[in-house]
Amino acid sequence: MAKNKEYYKILEIEEDASEEEIKMAYRRLTKKYHPDLNKTDPKAKEKFIELHEAYDTLNDRQRKKIYDQAGYNPRNIDLSDMLWKYNSFRFKEMLRQIYASYNRIPKTKPPPEGMYI
Repeated sequence: MAKNKEYYKILEIEEDASEEEIKMAYRRLTKKYHPDLNKTDPKAKEKFIELHEAYDTLNDRQRKKIYDQAGYNPRNIDLSDMLWKYNSFRFKEMLRQIYASYNRIPKTKPPPEGMYI
């Protein structure tokens, strides 16, 4: 699969398409590329999977907003909305737990040498 996916081109629609236009384009193209209807075309299944992925992204408002901001590259995502929408303390705590699992630092220091003779 390609690294740079252009979901609007996959669904053959304009970037300012409405939800109804996205749904109609998806339905039209899935009928065209459905693997059961195109048993002779080996790339129909791949195209069908791409269509489904593009529709899942563009049909969800939040995911569409992120895709419009950053494109397919997830490193360009603006997380400020998530920080404002959710409690920033919870978000920081989640990040702390994620990074703590990578850096397994013992929470207690071992006793000094010679303490238990």
